Amino acid sequence: MISVDTAVKIVTDVTSPLPPKTVPFESALGLCLAQDVQSDIDMPPFNRSAMDGYAVIAEDTTTAPVELIVIENIAAGHMPQKKVSRGQASKIMTGAAVPEGADAVIKFEETEDLLVNNRVRVLRAVRKGINISKRGEDMQCGQTVLYKGMPLRPQEIGILAMAGKSRVDVFPAPTIGIISTGDELVDAESKPSVAQIRNSNGYSLAAQARRLKADVEILGIVKDTKDEISSAMRKGLRKDILILSGGVSMGEYDLVGDVMKDLETHIYFEKVALRPGKPVIFGKKDKTFIFALPGNPVASFVTFELFIYPAIRKMMGFTTLHRAALKAPLETDVLVKRRRREYRPAFLRMKDNAWQVSLLEWHGSADLLAATRANCLLIIREDAEKLSAGQLVDVILLD
Repeated sequence: MISVDTAVKIVTDVTSPLPPKTVPFESALGLCLAQDVQSDIDMPPFNRSAMDGYAVIAEDTTTAPVELIVIENIAAGHMPQKKVSRGQASKIMTGAAVPEGADAVIKFEETEDLLVNNRVRVLRAVRKGINISKRGEDMQCGQTVLYKGMPLRPQEIGILAMAGKSRVDVFPAPTIGIISTGDELVDAESKPSVAQIRNSNGYSLAAQARRLKADVEILGIVKDTKDEISSAMRKGLRKDILILSGGVSMGEYDLVGDVMKDLETHIYFEKVALRPGKPVIFGKKDKTFIFALPGNPVASFVTFELFIYPAIRKMMGFTTLHRAALKAPLETDVLVKRRRREYRPAFLRMKDNAWQVSLLEWHGSADLLAATRANCLLIIREDAEKLSAGQLVDVILLD
């Protein structure tokens, strides 16, 4: 049995980014750039007005209030037709090109339109360059504006559009197959008999993966027989990642580990010093990484977050592989069982301008309802003697 830290390191060491592919930039949200991106234009492409107002020569305003002759009205999207000379001004809208000769823009609120003879009264002096965005001050033609490895958020999508990058190289999300094992399982739409339960793991695991933009196929439920498990796994080996839930413990019908070995899977680890989720198996068959998770829903949820989450992030080219974590003081004492590291559903809240975290009442690793009230996982380390109210603990953010 290995430690959680060792297991995580094994997963992140053996996984690597998938080969890049080219996609339309508007489809790249949430993915990771696989190339540097250069701008093909200066931005702004001309000296641009940052305000609605009047383009003026700053020196004309030193004796404000002063009256100037308005020679032109410049709208965004139209180039100026006249040069501004001493004693003149051009009315200008935000985003429009500043006319030749003008070196400042005074906003409308600091002027009075005289409504006669095309004149405007400037009420205060302005300095040279005020309210003008200089050509190329945001980005310049040929400048690298986005870098390989950057996550593509809405603002990066906007930069791709601005830089004229209509197609972009990204690291794709992996394809994932999910198999649920167990004679006791029925589909979500079926009414379970006395000895049955609905298959929640297949759908919750799929949802966890889809949050990461993975391409997920739920491969269904298989019975606890080697033949059925093997047949389903062979279909799943077409995926980048294959996830199974159930059948990994020490019972007579826990056959997943045996089938993985029968298929000549390279096994990296089979047990982790973890609660919940000790019987978790990680291996690789050909190009497919296989994660066999416990059948209890919270154990399945936790082991996905600890091991599959960083694997997916690594395969997508990201350098930040894990969920955000922070330290927060406990609101109440916590019973420590020791020997294995625990990850417990918990609730983090702001109280008196400081974070506080408290464990949620739960009934063990089958109690998925408790996890619906959680926004974090509280970490109880294996060497902890006791956890008392007020003590700082580590939490992993889930939302």
